[in-house]
Amino acid sequence: MSVVSYIFIVFLAFTVLIYYIVPKKIQWWVFLAASVVFYAYSGIDDLLIVVGTAFLVYPLTMLMEKNLEEQDRLLLDADKRAARKIKTAQKKKRKKYLVLALLIVIGALIVFKVTGFAIENIKRFLPYEAIQRIPDWHFPAPLGVSFYSFMMISYLVDVYNGRIHAQKNFLKYLSYVLYFPHITQGPIARYELVAHQLWEKHKFDYDTVIKGTWLILWGALKKMVMADRISPFVTEVFKHSDQYEGMIFFLAAVMYSIQIYCDFSGCMDIVRGASECFGITLGENFRRPYFSQTLPEFWRRWHISLGAFFREYVFYPVSTSKILLKWNTKVRKYLGNAIGTGFASCVPILCVWILTGLWHGAKWNYIGWGLFHGILICLSTLFEQPVAKLTEKLNIRTNCISWNIFRMLRTFLLCVIGRIIFMGSGIRASFHMIASCVVDRGTFYDIINTFALSQREWGLVLIGCMILLCVSVAQEIREQMGIKEDIRSWLLRQNLWLRWLVLIVGILCVLTFGVYGSGSQIAFIYEQF
Repeated sequence: MSVVSYIFIVFLAFTVLIYYIVPKKIQWWVFLAASVVFYAYSGIDDLLIVVGTAFLVYPLTMLMEKNLEEQDRLLLDADKRAARKIKTAQKKKRKKYLVLALLIVIGALIVFKVTGFAIENIKRFLPYEAIQRIPDWHFPAPLGVSFYSFMMISYLVDVYNGRIHAQKNFLKYLSYVLYFPHITQGPIARYELVAHQLWEKHKFDYDTVIKGTWLILWGALKKMVMADRISPFVTEVFKHSDQYEGMIFFLAAVMYSIQIYCDFSGCMDIVRGASECFGITLGENFRRPYFSQTLPEFWRRWHISLGAFFREYVFYPVSTSKILLKWNTKVRKYLGNAIGTGFASCVPILCVWILTGLWHGAKWNYIGWGLFHGILICLSTLFEQPVAKLTEKLNIRTNCISWNIFRMLRTFLLCVIGRIIFMGSGIRASFHMIASCVVDRGTFYDIINTFALSQREWGLVLIGCMILLCVSVAQEIREQMGIKEDIRSWLLRQNLWLRWLVLIVGILCVLTFGVYGSGSQIAFIYEQF
């Protein structure tokens, strides 16, 4: 059930209506029922897999919670030395439950996301007859498996660390895992930030619902008017990359950068808007990433919840792991403190980015894309001070608009190169496209008339980009000025006629300029991840 389909609009409206009609103490049951129906719509098999995974993990969370309660009882009358021993012993027991639970969740993720890729490459590099007889793996991954798996992982680790208490009601836990607005594409919601909202009592509030509706419309405009209109051109170039050459690949990557932003952030707006209709606030997942001046800043603004997950559950654990500390000591001893410092900072970064590439899918170009960004971020970390000193020596003003714009364009260019690596049918195709941009530059002449988009379509894309840019600039300026109120809250303070005009114009724009027919079934890009 796509969140831009008519059936989803009817489904959402019906669910909101029922949600506010039923007694408040059972409102969360409406969420659970709606989530089961929503997920079952994609396939009963998918529903059974996610429910089965949650069912297997649930008793292990109860054992960890019981262990923590026992630890608290033992610590009541213990001195510092005894307390240290108790914590160590209890943590050791609790770790067994955590490892088993993670094996279930990560194991399922690997089976569905990596098995086919692994078998394919084993057969490629080990040409033995017995290995060649291994059957290929073509079992499709369940809808949203990457997102709900990461939610389960964060929940398990937080319970293990005592940051949160395990939910003792399995159905409530399931309502958190299956929460239908964000199950397919995120954001990856931390239990401690979202779960209590699911089970709180919510009164109907007109202002909250209308703000959620505006956000849904804004997301639909970005998805249906912009992303789906750009898609035919991008798909044609990257799908048949062997038939083209030159800067057409660069143009396609630029357009894909706009498409994936409008597609993914549009989905996030719809999801967050739908949640707001129930009085539930989900975290912001995009914060105008193309205004970023460095790659680390870009990835703090793009897919914020995924970045926070990798930072919390991969980067910090790797940085403080005994193995890394041991190796870092050896590197410092034999190669010096400078190299040791670089080693300690770069290894966790590369681990994060290799896993980020694999998270998108088990393909070499995804891994290459991850390494590309990981290496660039490592280099920016290592050369931050030397570049700052060089800039100072050259008397370059860094507090002016021109310098900021230069840094934004530089960051965007690096992201565009990464998009070419990401979108290749294979790693060789990606390198071919990058080389062709340099060697066979050519021109953009007649591109508009040659490809799937007509001049009218290109015009609509340009107008859409200008509107999106103006709104983004306004939001960025307000944030830089310290104004916490967003544009929707500002709009809510305006006259009734203006509020309804915005609503009606938004609906008419989606109906008039949205992509329908064969393009109406274009899936969200991140659904495949």
